[in-house]
Amino acid sequence: MARGLSSDLLTEINSGSIKPVALVEIGFPTVQRLTNHYKDLVHDSNTYLAGGHLLKISAKAENSQINVANFSIQLSAVDSAFVSIVLGNVVSNDEVTIDIGFINSSEALIDTFNYDKGYINNYSIDTKQGVLTLNCTSHFGDFSRTAGRKTNEGSQQRFYSTDKGFEFSALTIQDLKWGRQ
Repeated sequence: MARGLSSDLLTEINSGSIKPVALVEIGFPTVQRLTNHYKDLVHDSNTYLAGGHLLKISAKAENSQINVANFSIQLSAVDSAFVSIVLGNVVSNDEVTIDIGFINSSEALIDTFNYDKGYINNYSIDTKQGVLTLNCTSHFGDFSRTAGRKTNEGSQQRFYSTDKGFEFSALTIQDLKWGRQ
């Protein structure tokens, strides 16, 4: 099986009838869950609403280095619901999760994967176009670190030559708690 893809997903990929959809969860004071599918979808016991409010998600580039990537989500500002949320609340640092889901030929959600996760950095409202843009920074943007330091054995040895704490970290440490707790 290829890199963790479920057998249901592989079957649909081979049939050529797979449809990707976006599932966006925005951690506003009242959590908002949106999809770009034509009808509401249920994933992990949560309903993602299909109201045409989710307009665009910025593309992202991947590389082998850990970096603080930025992404944006455009929402319709024609309905004032989202505009009133961002204007009436402090939404900076609210968590945003974007998952990509796959719909089979029976219109059932068969699998998902995390596309991006981060925090709202700021927002802008284009009143002429009726667009609310949430500018987000990846979850790596929340690290508090010393400039020039990395979380690997080489960097640790540079500052603490006798510390072997990162020697086997990739093999033994299951879950490191970073940033906000």
